[in-house]
Amino acid sequence: MLEQLRQWLEGWPGWGRAPDIAIDGLELAGSAVSLRPGGAAESRFREDILGGGELFTSYRFWLELRLEKPPGDVATGMQNAVLLLALQDWVNAENARRRVPALFESGRQSLRALAAGLQQAGPDGLARYRMELVVEHITEMKGETDGEEQKD
Repeated sequence: MLEQLRQWLEGWPGWGRAPDIAIDGLELAGSAVSLRPGGAAESRFREDILGGGELFTSYRFWLELRLEKPPGDVATGMQNAVLLLALQDWVNAENARRRVPALFESGRQSLRALAAGLQQAGPDGLARYRMELVVEHITEMKGETDGEEQKD
């Protein structure tokens, strides 16, 4: 799941040059991008009249960007904010067009970019921005809620 999401995000046309997105860390020097898994955040079941229904499971990820932002440089801060908002808009637009990567073998899914913003700016001229990504996986379950998945 992480690899498909990472590759898809690297394909965003708004990158100046496509980054090599690291998984689970920002150990790289200078500007870097990282994708951190947050795990399953929420599950709920919506039952139908036959005892089956749909299982909704949300998975959270954080896309972290470390970008140049010299202290007091308002213009660079604005450029970074525009970049982050454009990426957020692209993720949500691709989801609306159903052009997100298939992260599960069955069921339906959605991918949304939620809270995004500056997390920390340091005296070293680098700032850390973070965007929350939420994948919702919807699995249809057979009657009697026996836990067996139904083919889509």
